[in-house]
Amino acid sequence: MAKIKPSSFINEIKHNIVEKDAVKAEIVLSHIVEMELAVQKEALDLFWLSPAEFAIPLLAAVLDRYPYLSNSFPEIKEHLVAKILEAPMAYLEILQDGKSDSRGFLIELAGEIGLDDAYHVLMALLNNESDHDLLQKIVVALGEIGDSGAASNIAELLYTDDDELVMAAVTALGHLGSSTAIHRLSEKLGFKKELDFAILDVFMNVQSQEAIKKLNHTLTSHHAHVRSAGKEKLILLGSKALPILSENLLQGDPDLLIHTLNVMGDMGDEGAISAIRKLIHKQPRDANVRFAAYETLGRLPLTKGAYVLAAGLQDPVDNVRSAAATAIDCNYNEILAAGLKNMVRIEDEEAEELVRTVISTQSGNIFLDLLEIDFFRKFALEYLGQEAHAEIREFFIALLKDNDMQDELACLADDDKSAPAPAAETAKKRVVAIDDSKMILGIFRSMLHALGYEPFIFIDPEVAVEEVIQLKPDAVLTDLNMPGITGIEVTRRLREKFSKDELPIIMVTTQNENHDNEAAKAAGISDILHKPFTKEGIGEALARYLG
Repeated sequence: MAKIKPSSFINEIKHNIVEKDAVKAEIVLSHIVEMELAVQKEALDLFWLSPAEFAIPLLAAVLDRYPYLSNSFPEIKEHLVAKILEAPMAYLEILQDGKSDSRGFLIELAGEIGLDDAYHVLMALLNNESDHDLLQKIVVALGEIGDSGAASNIAELLYTDDDELVMAAVTALGHLGSSTAIHRLSEKLGFKKELDFAILDVFMNVQSQEAIKKLNHTLTSHHAHVRSAGKEKLILLGSKALPILSENLLQGDPDLLIHTLNVMGDMGDEGAISAIRKLIHKQPRDANVRFAAYETLGRLPLTKGAYVLAAGLQDPVDNVRSAAATAIDCNYNEILAAGLKNMVRIEDEEAEELVRTVISTQSGNIFLDLLEIDFFRKFALEYLGQEAHAEIREFFIALLKDNDMQDELACLADDDKSAPAPAAETAKKRVVAIDDSKMILGIFRSMLHALGYEPFIFIDPEVAVEEVIQLKPDAVLTDLNMPGITGIEVTRRLREKFSKDELPIIMVTTQNENHDNEAAKAAGISDILHKPFTKEGIGEALARYLG
């Protein structure tokens, strides 16, 4: 085919415009890529003065077929938009007749410029169109136009088998952000992980009261991955979510209370302190709630009212006392110090338990202050020298060195020398503990050490999975609700490498939800224990599998 001369190309387009011959104009324009840039621009500029009903389909066809031209000549797209705004009815007729090959491009353009006039036409197309690609473009455009009346129709697409169309509907409903859109999205939670995460992202981005309420509802979801992802979004929302989280603490559901407290702790907003103190004053019956409350206060800047923490040291449950001790250590003051010194001076079993708690939680501020009490000094140094885990002992040795306490270091060295030499024994069995709470991991470490196991602790479940595969331990203890991946997902991944006989995996959780238990068993969990756990309970569970 002979090459078209630039002058002939331009003259032919001018003639087609005068004659309003769209068919011939489209044929001629199909050769535009053969022209130099200056000729291309001159040709497209000719349509600026042509009638809108003539220019719109031709400019759309060119930009649809050769999208890079809008980068070379951004004003060409501006011409097209101007023509659409100049004659919206002509544009809508092109959409309705269904003959233009560039309908998809024009539909996208309607969303891009937020053309309200296109709403009713697009809604009609949504109900009648069957082409997959066009449907996606229609849904996206309706979302960008932002008329809330489209929410119900778009939401129906959430239940199709077309994953791409479903995700387009999620995105569009997120753009609408109406109460109906948020409600319909929430109804779809729990069917598929990828979809759940996309919906929660929408709630996070919308940040309306309705969206925040739906995120808050995820804390009571039957699905662990929904709860974990919902908690992450609430943490990111920060103070915006605090009012509704504070209302949660007035409820009686222990699981809701624990998840709420965990979020508040990760959020780090001191505005949560008042509501948590009120909860503690009510003395919740569930020990897990008490533990979570003290643990959370230990992570917040408790500038006043720290005395509320003292009651936790007399809690009947070991784990709760540990959480209270850590919180006191973080907020140590003269009032708390006086109370602790009085407790230690009694020199009874409770005083001994307090010493063990201070050491196992590595509460350095309390430790240093109470060393002036003879009973505390003697019992603490003996316990460190003869019973404490090596990492804990190293922590306190470093603390004593930093504070130039040579006498105490000498006593600790004497205790090490006087301790009986360990009897010959086979290598300790190795147990991995995975939990997103440093407090719980510290308790696991002390308990497993006391039970005669070699503990390995991990706060990041992703890292834990990789390390377990390399380490090949004798057993694994894992929490259920963790950020990133849940204990159920941890189990699934480990079961790809280890059978139940090769590696017992015990889930230790505050949850007692049938759905979670069933999912855990399906993933390959060997056993389920519920918090608060004790040394005896952990020992019995491990003995069932390790002998």
